[in-house]
Amino acid sequence: MSEILDISPRLGAGLPVWPGDEPFRFHWTGKISEGARCNAGALSLSTHAGAHADAPLHVLADGRDVASVALEPYWGAARVFDVSDSTELGRERLAVLDWAGVQRALFRTGTPGAHLTEDAAAFLVEQRVLLVGIDSLSVDVEDHPDMPVHKIFARAGVAILECLRLDAAAAGNYELSALPLAIEGGDASPVRAALRRK
Repeated sequence: MSEILDISPRLGAGLPVWPGDEPFRFHWTGKISEGARCNAGALSLSTHAGAHADAPLHVLADGRDVASVALEPYWGAARVFDVSDSTELGRERLAVLDWAGVQRALFRTGTPGAHLTEDAAAFLVEQRVLLVGIDSLSVDVEDHPDMPVHKIFARAGVAILECLRLDAAAAGNYELSALPLAIEGGDASPVRAALRRK
């Protein structure tokens, strides 16, 4: 059986978050060492903490919440593309890649501020991909007030994964597993994303 590659950042103190987002916090509600019958903890975190799936509700007032999205995009054949030579991924950069049989596209940029352009998003919709993932904080340029790439994907039904850890994932074909939690009314959900080489 092929090795499973964890592509999720660790959730812990100091986890990078979008400016204004809830910081990650974990605390014990019961500890065996203090007389409790078991160890039990509690979390406080942004829905966009670590590797996460953005639901259409994140950018569309009438969009589906993360509990209502189809799970198919988050589990299945995926291709990792090494685009570490580019910070801004436009249509021209993507058009030279091999798109034969691609259902889920994961972009390894190696750059925290890497993002897609609107014409790249339109290109990916044309390719009929089910999901787009990236190893940066956002598929959109960080300071864009309208988040147009998110909106293009949300309206086209293309799932989004952000903040993946792809540095150890060589370019090529994999099986992806990155199921979001069924958070009713949630705009996003952390995922435990993993790849298995095909």
